[in-house]
Amino acid sequence: MSKEQIKSRKLTRTLTSLTTKTLRVCAPELGKKLARKVLLTPKRMQNKWPSHVKQFNTMTRYGKVRTYKYGQGKSIWFIHGWSSCAFDFWPLMQKLAEKGYSCLSFDFPGHGFSEGKQSSLPQMIKAFDDISASFLDPNMIITHSMGASTLANSHWFKHCKSDLLLISPVLNSYELLQKLVKNSGFDQELFDQTIHGIFKKEKLFLPELSAIPKLKNFTGQLKIIHDKHDVLAPLAMSKELSLQTKAKLITTNKLGHNKILRSKNILDVIASYSTIQTQENSIA
Repeated sequence: MSKEQIKSRKLTRTLTSLTTKTLRVCAPELGKKLARKVLLTPKRMQNKWPSHVKQFNTMTRYGKVRTYKYGQGKSIWFIHGWSSCAFDFWPLMQKLAEKGYSCLSFDFPGHGFSEGKQSSLPQMIKAFDDISASFLDPNMIITHSMGASTLANSHWFKHCKSDLLLISPVLNSYELLQKLVKNSGFDQELFDQTIHGIFKKEKLFLPELSAIPKLKNFTGQLKIIHDKHDVLAPLAMSKELSLQTKAKLITTNKLGHNKILRSKNILDVIASYSTIQTQENSIA
């Protein structure tokens, strides 16, 4: 990073700090509104799905969630993370459908083509519980990023017997968000007010939603694939989870947080599950 870039980043951080602190003190309601917009509004990506993919809406307490189904056979669910969407899994869904699997994915509220403008991890957790109640349990679940925390903190997961693959998992969303807020200069007290506002509405407290304690109780097959150069989701958290659960951790190199979804290594990892091997052998 050049000196000019460092200087510009410091200036932006200072301005962010002054602006958000001033709003919290002088215009608290406007400050809260800005905080919700900045912290709770995911980037909405809307990609065009192929016409042969079955699309339909699943009802949740937050409105209609766009759902996608492709392929026939044993069921695999895909759970995306924050500011992402189901379409990120499409290349993987295609390959697995060719091997004889039924792939189901969906856009969380406020994401993709689903209803809603704002979202949060507690909302994603409750939406997942609503969605999971609409379908038969899958043979396998594949999560990416914050999808891991969404799944692990859901009521449905307490009785989960499906195989599980975590790709670039964000296992402590509050810790990650706290770090981003600190680095940006966003006012800490305004951030705390936003977190408590979510708790008041959803009755789930973000600092208590670490995924690791829940995943430690999981008794099915669990594997993790994570890139060594992932700057968004720390590899150290996946290493900690692997040590505490004895889950196999597979690392990639120079793929980052999102490109890893197109890695051929994922198909190799999926093929290593005993249930997947059984399905592929029956097709062969």
